[in-house]
This record gives sequence, structure tokens and C-alpha cells, in this order.
Amino acid sequence: MHPEEIKAAMRMAGVTPAMLCDELQVAASSVSQVISGHIKSGRIQARIAEIIGKPVTVIWPNQVRLRRTRAQVEAQRAAAARSAL
Repeated sequence: MHPEEIKAAMRMAGVTPAMLCDELQVAASSVSQVISGHIKSGRIQARIAEIIGKPVTVIWPNQVRLRRTRAQVEAQRAAAARSAL
């Protein structure tokens, strides 16, 4: 979604970016940069998705996930341990 669409959807749900900053106790610039896609914050993205009722992957579709999940890390450790035997 375009950043202006995200902000409009939030306003239509009765929440402004400033209100979100207060709720999450983060800087306005953090919320603005997440909305524009310049930075990623799972916590801010999840709350925005909850507010506008759309999945994070719909709001920011081209986002690359660089972090591995705990399950992926544990699977890699288990595989490394098996190959070390």
C-alpha cells in the first residue's frame, strides 16, 4: 500500500499516527518511517495492520524478511550437531 493509503486507512479507523506514537511510546519519526517503508519494526507494523484490519504482507508486500525464526535457528543447530557426529 502507498503510505498515504496507510495513513488514510488509519484515520478512517479513528487512529492518527500521533496517537499510535503515544500508544506505543515511540518517536513520530519511527512511525512515519515504518509507514513509508524506510525501516521495519514488527511491533509498529503489527499494530498498524491490526488497526486497519489487513495483514502486514498486504500493507508492505515487497518486504524482505532478513531475520530467521527461532524454529529455523534451532533446525540449523540440530542439523549442524548431526553432521558433527
